[in-house]
Order: sequence, then C-alpha cells, then structure tokens
Amino acid sequence: MMIIIKMEVIAMNATMKMNALTVSPQENDFAPGNMISFKTYLSPDPTYYFGNQIIDQLGDLLKAQEVDRVFLVTNEVLKKLYASEITDVLEANGLPYDVLTIPDSEHDKSFTTLENLCDTLVGKFVTKGSIIIGFGGGCLTNIVGLAAALIFRGIRYIEMPTTFMGVTDSCLSNKQAVNGKHGKNQYGTYYAPIFLFSDTKFLQTESLPGRKSAIAEGIKNALINDASLLPYYQEVLDTDLDHLDPRALTELAYNIICSKLEILKQDPSEKHFAMALEYGHTFGHAIEFFSEGRIPHGIAVAKGMCIAAEISRKLGYMTQEEVDLHYSMFGKSLKIDLKIPESISVDDIMDTILADNKKTVKGVKYVILERLGTCLNPDGDFQVCVDEDLVRQALREHNAKVDAQLR
Repeated sequence: MMIIIKMEVIAMNATMKMNALTVSPQENDFAPGNMISFKTYLSPDPTYYFGNQIIDQLGDLLKAQEVDRVFLVTNEVLKKLYASEITDVLEANGLPYDVLTIPDSEHDKSFTTLENLCDTLVGKFVTKGSIIIGFGGGCLTNIVGLAAALIFRGIRYIEMPTTFMGVTDSCLSNKQAVNGKHGKNQYGTYYAPIFLFSDTKFLQTESLPGRKSAIAEGIKNALINDASLLPYYQEVLDTDLDHLDPRALTELAYNIICSKLEILKQDPSEKHFAMALEYGHTFGHAIEFFSEGRIPHGIAVAKGMCIAAEISRKLGYMTQEEVDLHYSMFGKSLKIDLKIPESISVDDIMDTILADNKKTVKGVKYVILERLGTCLNPDGDFQVCVDEDLVRQALREHNAKVDAQLR
C-alpha cells in the first residue's frame, strides 16, 4: 500500500510538470496511415517519421534525397517477414536497390560483422550517392550505422527500427558502435542518419520480453527526469502488455519517445545531462554482455537500476520507499526477473565495468539518483564516483534483496 500512496503523491506534487509532448495527440493521429514527424533535438538533428502502416510514404522521402541506389540491410528473419513490403515501395518509386542480410545477435555485434558488411557494400559499388537503410533492432542498426559512417568517411544512412526498444529508445541517439572482447559498445562514433523512420506495424510480431525491455527504458526516463510520469507508467503496467492493439501500441510508443525527447531537448550533445539516460546501464551492460544477449537490453538495465537505487540508499540519498518503488514497478508490475544469473559473478561485472566506456580520469562513474526524478550531479556530468567496495557489496546483496522485495 505504501507504494500506491507514493505514486499518488508523485502524481499530485511532482516538481516537474508533465510536458505537453507527453500528452497524446488527437485520437485520429494514431490512425493507420497518419505519419507524425518529430524534432529529435539531437546534434545533428535528423527528423523522425513515425506512425502505424506508413511504409508506403517512405518512397517520397527517399526520392527527395536524389539517390542512385538503396542498400537495405536486415537479418534473415526480417527479410522473410517484411523485406518485400519495403522493396515493393522502392520498385513503385523507380529506386534501384539491393537487399543484404547480416547476423545481428549481441555476439555478432563485432568487428568481424562490421568488416564483412563494409566489404560487401563496397563490392556492390556503394557510392556517396547511395543510401544505406538499417532495418532491424538496435544491434543491427548500430552495425549498419557504423558501417555507413566508415565507408568513404560517410555514406547517407536511414535508421528503420523494428523493435519496441529501437523505436522508442536506441534510434534516438547518433551513437553507432560495436562490442569488443571486454564489453558493450566499446568501439564507435557519433554519426547521424539523414532521417529516422518507424512503422509500428513491424512491432506486432515482437516478443513480450522485447516489449518489456522498452517499457523499462520508458520508466527510466521518468525516474531520471520527471517523476510525475510514474503513475502513467504504472497504469501501462496494469494492462495486458501482450495483447495491445495497434493503436494502443502506437500511442505507448509515442509517449515513451516523448519522454526521451524531453531529456534530449536539454542536451542535444548527448554528453552532459543526457548522460543520465545511462541510469542502470553500467551494471546492465555488464549483465547483458555476459549473458551473450540472452537477457534483453532493457531487462538487464532494469536489474542495473535496482542495483543503482540500492547504492543511492547506501550513500544516504534515496529513501527505502523510493528504492522499493524500483522493485515494485520492475519486478511485481512489469514481471521482470530482477536477479543476476548465478553464472555471472561480481568479479565478472566489476571487470567489465572497469572497461566501460564511461570511465574517466577520475575512474568509473555511475548515474545515481538523488531522489526520484533527479540525478546526483556533483561534477557537472551527472555521474558519480562510488567506492568500489560499496559497489561490490551492493552486487553481492542484490539477489537476496530481490527475494526479500518479492515476498
């Protein structure tokens, strides 16, 4: 009952108002065929085209770019499911194309896959007048985006995410990267697509864990920036997430997108306040890396956010009630298994953290909440150095904390 009271207090007394962007447009805006365009606030700032059943509008957007050839890069499953819908649009608009497939698991997000894709594209005579489309989840679009950045020092690129996480989170960043032997996203660059294009029709075949992953990232946006959104997400968690109709799915995606845009609006560089988006990610990336992708990104990050919440409490900031809310929303309501697998040791996680891409001259830094909706910011970079022994203690105690919370 305490959690419910806390949520009501947040709804009535939040210090940050819900921005108008997070209020849904008129109902018919989510009707099939209606395309919404967003300003992403990134730097550079690609336009984001979004809607349900809007794939037929891709042709006009491509023709406006004056393209000599389109290279559609996807995986084998998506090629069988959806590639023909895209190539039909390309053919109807007289656009020459090639369809390429690559492996795109977390394990395949590597230099080897990147090199093979680059060599294949160059071998098929990609030019500066070409456009490469990455059609898939976050692993695939990261590989394709980095290949586009590298070939001839930059080929035009379009990101077309097909997962809820891709549509609502990973596409809203100009970061492109592959993994190394010691961790996630260790090698990459910032490279903007010419535009983003998301048709929520492609989300209907995604599994429930993928949908939960994206919702976890949406909750994260509320935890780090606007606690007044938490009651909305609690309402979402009380619905049947496995059977959302196309309009409900599109509206949910829209609202999660808007919650992230509110953060990017404050930091288009993605290097200052937007670092708060890494809440839970230092731990989550390590867990995801050692699971070889078996634990989806957002679910790994949910575990990481609970660990980070416990560290905040140990440092004397968040209350136990605020920590409990993390476990309640992610564990009880979203029904995520918050435990760290026994096969992943504390030493494994700490070794990966030491090679994390957020390590600075001051050492490893973590995004830690001061309270719900506000991150600690002692050094101006929204990250905090934490004693290694305290971090190890939080990791050792984590699984027991999960058991205690879920009793």
